[in-house]
Amino acid sequence: MRTHVEGKHQLEVRVGERPQSIPWWFPVKRIKSGAPAQELVELAILFPLLMLIAFGVLDLGRLFHSSITITNAAREGARFGTFDPSDLGGIVAATRAEAQSSGIDLSGSTITVSCPDGACGSGLPVRVTIQYPFQLVMGMVFLNPNLTLGGEAEMMMP
Repeated sequence: MRTHVEGKHQLEVRVGERPQSIPWWFPVKRIKSGAPAQELVELAILFPLLMLIAFGVLDLGRLFHSSITITNAAREGARFGTFDPSDLGGIVAATRAEAQSSGIDLSGSTITVSCPDGACGSGLPVRVTIQYPFQLVMGMVFLNPNLTLGGEAEMMMP
């Protein structure tokens, strides 16, 4: 059967039929013999899996960003502590300010400042440790959606 569509000739051919007198360049519209809603069923089956993968990638990116930010904040606190190890409030404030500049709020986290040898002085290290509670977006999928990320930095005082 020949049809006229927007100035172009199209020939509808059923699957399995082989027209004899049609040139190879003539546009042929094939009629599918499968169920008309097969694509929707496949999409309905695969869509939840695709969303799980997409949100998993989102969570993984957030996790890496938070981990890197916490490590950098601990490093900044340790660097501040090398100049004035007795100013614990200043070390914690420098640590929180560094994390805040990257979008991480450390108000619910634990920040510990210590000198591993018991005394802080010239030639001795200052250690800053951060324990940060992290919640996954896909928390309903995992048994425990709450993770604790840790970051630690140690620097020697001049």
